Amino acid sequence: MTNIDINAVRAELSQALSKKFDDSTGVAVYGAGDTAERWFNSFLDKEEIAPKYFIDDTPSKKGTIFLGKPVVTFEEAHALCKSFVIVPCSYDSRTIEFMSQSFHEDPVEKGEFCNSFDEYVFCTHAKEVLDVFDLLEDDLSKATYANLILARMGKAEQNQGFVRSNRPYFEVPEFAKIKFDEVFVDCGAYVGDTIEQFLTVRLGEFKKVFAFEPSDRTFRALKVRTDRLKAEWGLYDDQIKLVQAGVGEETYHTELKTTMKNDYATCATFSGKHKCSRGGDIPVYAIDEYFAEEPISFLKADIEGYEWKMIHGAKQVIKRDRPKIAVCIYHSAFDMYRIALKLKELCPEYKFAVRQHYCDIWDTVLYAYV
Repeated sequence: MTNIDINAVRAELSQALSKKFDDSTGVAVYGAGDTAERWFNSFLDKEEIAPKYFIDDTPSKKGTIFLGKPVVTFEEAHALCKSFVIVPCSYDSRTIEFMSQSFHEDPVEKGEFCNSFDEYVFCTHAKEVLDVFDLLEDDLSKATYANLILARMGKAEQNQGFVRSNRPYFEVPEFAKIKFDEVFVDCGAYVGDTIEQFLTVRLGEFKKVFAFEPSDRTFRALKVRTDRLKAEWGLYDDQIKLVQAGVGEETYHTELKTTMKNDYATCATFSGKHKCSRGGDIPVYAIDEYFAEEPISFLKADIEGYEWKMIHGAKQVIKRDRPKIAVCIYHSAFDMYRIALKLKELCPEYKFAVRQHYCDIWDTVLYAYV
């Protein structure tokens, strides 16, 4: 981190965020597929973005209702979306390029097309993004965060020099220290890779691990791995508790929906909800309810866009225990700023760092600690 002018970095970020979108007439989201469903279902605060229409030329979607809003074709959008801000909603750069090309070849009257969903979100919430930049404790965090915001907006290439591929969730020194009474909560435990790293970093010294994982296939793999780790580290059986469940803003049961063939938890989302008393397939727990009588000291979350809801379901535990938190913020553009600000509101004593653990925009981790 030598020769980095943080003031210049902030100025560049501020300049990129200064673009104003006139969305007073309305917003239309271009794309009514799995990506839009996933992104919008993970937004607890629906007022963050409220489109009047979804635009999609898929024949089967014509005239349908998607997430409570009408789906219109691009041709229909010419009449219905005049003077709208049109926001593309896709992970795929080629799809966004096609959307952009369609718009510019046959523009909607007085419509404004965003380069990306993230550009619209970050420019609309420029103050909050800059507030998070200013909250970060160290220059590496500030430079990493600014570079990621710019890269997600299409304003810069990702700086590979900021990537820290080793020890995700334990990169910041406070998170690697041995603590004999540590109660580690792993939300999105996957196949136990983070638990194994936790044991290695902490030399097997801790009080208890709670591991939440909803998917059948990954939960089976998680059990195989943790059984091995218990034997290798000489752990008591009850030191690692596996919970086949998701984590959210409240406790309920749901159906697990997967969007890819391999059925891994990284592809899983929840659909529908009902209270536990009515039964269901997969339980989803609020941290506040599950740990009402159990103090925790370290909370990790990588739960495919449900991190924001998890934080809302953990407000009392966060206030009570002030745990170290290592949470993924890359799943949603909104999470890139709102999670840090919510945690600061819940626990003003928190300090913050950001580390990037992959050579792409994935695996951005926010670290919060007292």
